[in-house]
Amino acid sequence: MYKHIIKQHFIYYILAALTMALQFSGYLWQSPQNGSMDFFGNVFFYAGALSHAMIGAFLPYLIVMIVAISRSRLATAIVHVALQSFLDVFLYINSYVFALFRFHINGMVLEMYFGEGGDEIFQFDTSLYIKVALVIIAIIAANILLYKLSEKIYDKKRKVYFVPILTIFVAVTLYSNAVFAYSTVAERQTVLRSATHIPYYYPLTATRFMIRMGVVSQEDLVRADFGKQSGFKYPKHEIVQRDTFPKNNIVFIGIDSWNYRGLDEETMPTIYRYAQDNILYANHLSCSNATRGSVFGMYFGVSSYYWADFEMSGTSPVLIDVLQKEGYQIQTFPSATLRDPNFAKIIFRKVDGLNTDTDGETVYDRDCGITRDFQHFLDTLDRDKPFFAFLFYDLAHGYGYPKEFEKKFVPAWDFADYTKLDNDLDPTPFWNLYRNCLFAIDSLVNITLNHLKDSGLDSNTVVIITGDHGQEFNENHKNYWGHGGNITYPQIHIPLIWHAPDGRKGVIDYRTTHYDIPTALLSDVLGVENPPTDYGMGLNLNDSTFRDWHIVGSKENYAFLIKGNIIVEKRQSGSLEISDSKLDPIEGFKLNSAELKSAIQKLNMFYETAE
Repeated sequence: MYKHIIKQHFIYYILAALTMALQFSGYLWQSPQNGSMDFFGNVFFYAGALSHAMIGAFLPYLIVMIVAISRSRLATAIVHVALQSFLDVFLYINSYVFALFRFHINGMVLEMYFGEGGDEIFQFDTSLYIKVALVIIAIIAANILLYKLSEKIYDKKRKVYFVPILTIFVAVTLYSNAVFAYSTVAERQTVLRSATHIPYYYPLTATRFMIRMGVVSQEDLVRADFGKQSGFKYPKHEIVQRDTFPKNNIVFIGIDSWNYRGLDEETMPTIYRYAQDNILYANHLSCSNATRGSVFGMYFGVSSYYWADFEMSGTSPVLIDVLQKEGYQIQTFPSATLRDPNFAKIIFRKVDGLNTDTDGETVYDRDCGITRDFQHFLDTLDRDKPFFAFLFYDLAHGYGYPKEFEKKFVPAWDFADYTKLDNDLDPTPFWNLYRNCLFAIDSLVNITLNHLKDSGLDSNTVVIITGDHGQEFNENHKNYWGHGGNITYPQIHIPLIWHAPDGRKGVIDYRTTHYDIPTALLSDVLGVENPPTDYGMGLNLNDSTFRDWHIVGSKENYAFLIKGNIIVEKRQSGSLEISDSKLDPIEGFKLNSAELKSAIQKLNMFYETAE
């Protein structure tokens, strides 16, 4: 009885593995990468998908072999179908995460969703949950049918062909790993890019072996040591300030997920006029395509590549240290919690009495709340001391436009229905939902700026308005939506508006970055005399030097923007992917090794061993 159960379930295991392989294939079919695949890349991808699916489906089968000892067909059937259905449901949900962000569900996503404040970051409409529930029911039903089919096949054949099937599995596994190892040193883009579409697939690399075997020479290999060193020094030298400096108040207004196209007279009339009357940095880039890395860079002036090291060591931003030294009253007004990601700890850990959360049932309620809280702050602060305030609006990120409000821009969705997103979708209704959210934010910022003026504080206050990162609406027609998925301009190009008390105004067209913001504040407002390289990766905003090899991203995946429109992205596997500003692969592009080395040294500039 035991052997018969194991054999019959082996057939179900193979059918389930084939189904998972099809799901893996769907990740590529729905991706723009599919259009640029060659024969070599396709053979690798499907071999890798099959071998990875057989590994993934084996765990439920292994558990079934243990349960089958009870000799209960019903118990083993329930366990196997339930476990396999769970895997398939997970892959289904993961496919939406991958379609939106181009990375698979990981600890960061789970922490954001289930962690403290997750309900403030992720807000979904009821109808979306209903759709997902129906799909889950369909997946369970499909697995029951596959199990019934395995019963019929076994009853008819009474053979399972263990040896041939396992031989095929070993062969495709060895093949896919060998091809990936070769492609890593040969920079076969179709292989490297397609491998990222298979969830949690980490094939082997063998760089040194390939060099010894003569597959590639050391001279031709474009590779660098991307690993960090053990110690770091931030800032590099003691901070020195001038005897006299403006010591103006600072109001920092952040808009989460701000698409640059949204800054127009119709969508955001208040901020648009404010930009005309002040300094607009029209070619401003974030230092990440997600909030965590962007806000980190805006305050530290360095890449979030350093996040873990700074967090573990308790390192504080030089900007915050100098503000506190000069007696600034520091307060934050966050719509979404500052405890997830834990900006309260890593950026504002030394600040007492910090606002880390704002009450409110909806994201719009909280955006209104931070506006009221800031007004109260202005009315009650000590006028004999300067202040620093950070307001962070979240409505454009949460798409939480109140349903009872009249829509200024139509046609518009009532909520962000992620299940409808594909490369052929007309983005207009989704874009108009987003514009309505920006319009609501603009009205709240209008209240904020007016209260600052009515309080008589605008004449000696620097006001900064910018986004943490961009928000894509498939501008490049590569089926990318939202943020976190790529390093192209829709996801990292945001407005930066700077109000200076001296009344300067104009449009600055040269490239500036988030790394420049703390540099400008420290130098121009707080009288710091140190060169910018002592405490950041940026330049002063008034320095027109071209920011080549601009560093964007996180510790796991980051990129360099070079020559204005070429993206050199480092993946977790260690490989480099090279594409143009539209995310089209650039085959055969030769990196300048000296420039790459210099960029890596800049990335590692605050590690003590970095030159």
